[in-house]
Amino acid sequence: MWKLWEAVIPGSRPRYKWRHSWKNKPGTDFVGFDGERQIGRVFQIDEAGTRGKWLWIVHTEGEDKMNWPSSGYEADVTYAACRVEMVYENIRSGHRRAIEN
Repeated sequence: MWKLWEAVIPGSRPRYKWRHSWKNKPGTDFVGFDGERQIGRVFQIDEAGTRGKWLWIVHTEGEDKMNWPSSGYEADVTYAACRVEMVYENIRSGHRRAIEN
């Protein structure tokens, strides 16, 4: 559960570089990069209960997650990318999440 201060602000846009996971297969699967470092992935899974939602995964590369979740769902691809970036930036900066998952 996200707290109010962790909300993705309506109208937010991703700040990092995002591209289709496979150049030859555009669709609903994207990866995000901070320079050369892959920071996460957002994609859709066509299963009951998740249809229309975007699964996001943050790549933590063995780092301490600082109580941040490493995956979840958002209703919109843009918000999912913004969520990856928010969690990634908090983990990289060493900002511990105030609540336990």
